[in-house]
Amino acid sequence: MELQNSIDTKIAVAFLKYSGIKVIENSLLKSINKGEKFELIVGLDFKTTDPKSISYFIKLKNEYSNVKFYCFGDKKDNKTNIIFHPKIYLFENKKEFTSIVGSTNLTGGGLNTNFEVNTIFTEKDPVYFSQLKAIYNSIKYTKSIFIPDEDYLIGYSDVFSVFKKNEIKAIKDKGISKVIKEMEEKESLLPGTIPSIKSMIVDFIKSKNNKGIEKVSLPEIYVALEKRIKKDKIEHNYKLNTFRNSIRGELNHHEENSNTKNGMKLFKRINKGYYSLTYNGKNYKGR
Repeated sequence: MELQNSIDTKIAVAFLKYSGIKVIENSLLKSINKGEKFELIVGLDFKTTDPKSISYFIKLKNEYSNVKFYCFGDKKDNKTNIIFHPKIYLFENKKEFTSIVGSTNLTGGGLNTNFEVNTIFTEKDPVYFSQLKAIYNSIKYTKSIFIPDEDYLIGYSDVFSVFKKNEIKAIKDKGISKVIKEMEEKESLLPGTIPSIKSMIVDFIKSKNNKGIEKVSLPEIYVALEKRIKKDKIEHNYKLNTFRNSIRGELNHHEENSNTKNGMKLFKRINKGYYSLTYNGKNYKGR
């Protein structure tokens, strides 16, 4: 009922299963077909979150612009020992705010049959809701968040099926280890909520290209990116005292004549201190 009546829903759970989607599907479709916002963040572990559920939301977000779907990379990718394990449900309508936090994942068992414990806050004045929304946003705006696509799903499905048959054997399988490593590299290239410096440079030059300007100066890039991270309130994700050095480093690393490892040849240096986009840069869609 909360989902069906919500105008803005945000959910972050450790695990997602297709069985859980079937429980909420009718309410979900009624909500998004009215144009209401729905946003979901899920964890990936190759064992619980199933490929069918990921495929469902990839297709749904492609069909509905008001649906956002994100995945949280594993603890190796987020460079900490943190395991992604939240269960936060936030529902907002025109009359009140409802927030749920506890043990329930978005699975059939979690929603229907398991012994779960949750706290539900229904408020006119969103005190607890605001606190939980702040926690939700702290999850959403991290470098571990990425938007999965069909190519990523293929790799995840392969690994998931092997883990399901024999987890111990899968962990020792060199072929599976290689696939997982490739997936981790893929995660870093997929779009996320925190833009990389290179993607912000690409976005800025593209915005100038749309106005008929082919090349931009280095000082223009500095100012544009500094304004963007301030406007988007994401300064805390970057080292501000060396931010301009990082911009120069990314331009050099991804310059078309650079031979550095993993360089993507996105930028072309024109004269001294001016840059334009290469073919790769004009077609770049990653983080």
